[in-house]
Parts: sequence; structure tokens; C-alpha cells
Amino acid sequence: MLKIREYRKQRKLTIKELAALSGMSISYISQIERGEIDPSLSSLRKIAAVFQLPLYMLLDDMEVMGNLTLRKDQQVVCYSEDKAVTYRFLTPLPSPEYSPETLLISFALAPHSQDVPEPIRHFSEEMIYVTEGQLTVQIGNTDIVLNPGDSTVIQKNLPHMCKNTSDTTAKGISSISPPVWGRMDLAEGAAPNNGK
Repeated sequence: MLKIREYRKQRKLTIKELAALSGMSISYISQIERGEIDPSLSSLRKIAAVFQLPLYMLLDDMEVMGNLTLRKDQQVVCYSEDKAVTYRFLTPLPSPEYSPETLLISFALAPHSQDVPEPIRHFSEEMIYVTEGQLTVQIGNTDIVLNPGDSTVIQKNLPHMCKNTSDTTAKGISSISPPVWGRMDLAEGAAPNNGK
């Protein structure tokens, strides 16, 4: 369950005020708070910006059980705005008890989709491993085509994006170290900020 209502009440905001500040509808915010819909990553970023919090703060803290095991139903799932890309966080989100040094995410890109509208960069090294389908990783001006079992490394600060130009879903795992938890920089013309 997301913690949007908790932060909204702490800041003494009504749903109407949060909707106006975030540019979303009252009914959409209400449905998110009641857990009736899963918000897109873009929507969560807008709400986090209103609260002036990193994105992960809106997500439930995982209870640390000593061995840091996450069962499938405990893993946080987020979607791109158009729902073409699914991200499943395989590592615990940071909490006062534990903050992982690597972020592990499984991803699925629908046919003929891409993960971002334009290349992004972040101050972390990212490794991508493809498990199903075919994924094109654009790093700078170079396109790298990955098939199942293939992997590549994106060095820090290089503009990149992932594209699925095929007719089948592309799936894989991404490892980002150190983790990025909020927004990433756009490759060109963006002011620095943190996260993915």
C-alpha cells in the first residue's frame, strides 16, 4: 500500500489540493489512495515532487526479517505512463533499517515500445541481462541488440534508453549500483537530479 494519504495528511492537504498541485484529477488521486489502481511511475514522481520527497518514500517500507528476503507478493511493481513497460523491484526499498547498495529490477517492455521518451543518464553503472525476446539498448549513438542470455554494461553518465522493436515482449533484469531512487537526468538539457 502506498503512503500517499499519510504524507498528504501530514502536510494538511486535501485531495483536491494535491490534485491541483500535481496536475492530476481528484478521482485519480482518490483511487490511488484507496489502492483501487496502481499509479504510473510518472504519477508517483509528480506526487513525490509535491511532497518534496524522494519517490521511494511513498512506497511501503518492507519489514526487515533478518535475511532480507522479499517474496513475490512483497515486491513493488511500477509501470510507465503508457503501461508499456513494467518494473518489478527485486531488492528491498531503502528504509531506516536497511538501504541496499545495488538496485535490482526485472523489466518487461511491450512490443514496439521504449522505456523512456528520450535517452537518460544517471551517476551509476547499470548492467542489463535479457531473459526473453530481443532488446535494443541505445548507449550514446550506438545501438546494441541483446538476445536471451546476452548482457551489457552501461557506464555511469552515458545517455541511454532501451527499445523493443520486435513483435514480442522483451524481458530481463537490470542491476544499478549505486541505486538511483528518484528521477534520472535527461540526456540533454536537463538540470541534475537523482533517481530512476
